[in-house]
Amino acid sequence: MKRGQTMCRVAMPAALVVAIAVAVACAGPRAGGPQESPAPAFSYITDEQLESAMWELAAGVESLRMIFAKRQPIRPDQREEVIRILDQMIAAADELGPDGVSSNHPRVTHNLGRFREKLAIARDSASLKPPRYYLVGNLSGTCLACHGSQ
Repeated sequence: MKRGQTMCRVAMPAALVVAIAVAVACAGPRAGGPQESPAPAFSYITDEQLESAMWELAAGVESLRMIFAKRQPIRPDQREEVIRILDQMIAAADELGPDGVSSNHPRVTHNLGRFREKLAIARDSASLKPPRYYLVGNLSGTCLACHGSQ
C-alpha cells in the first residue's frame, strides 16, 4: 500500500467522524442536555391602560357604595345592578393582563390575582339566594390596601 492510499484511508474516516460530530453539535440541544429555558411570561401595561382600568374599578366601587349607603334592604333590581357592576369590575381587572404574569407595574403584578379572586367571590356571593353582600362591601377596603397610603 502506498503512502497516499494509507493517508486517504485514515483521513477519510477521521473527516467523516468530524463531520458527524459537527452535524450533531449544530443540530440543537440533545435530550437530557443543557436547554434554554423560555423567557417568563410578561404583559406590558401602558400607563393609559392602567389608568383606564383603575378609573373603571373606582367607578364600580363608588356605584356599589351608593347602592349600599341607603341602608335599606336591597331590592331585586338593585341586586341585578350589583352583579352587573361586579361583572364590569371583573372585565376592567381583566384589562390588566392574565393572572400570574409579570408586568411593568410590580404592584399590579403582586396584587391583581388576589383582587380578582375577591371580585369573583363577591360576585358569586351576590348571586346566591339569598344574596350575601358582605364581601361586596369589603371591596373598597381591598382598594385601600394598595392605595390607602397614597
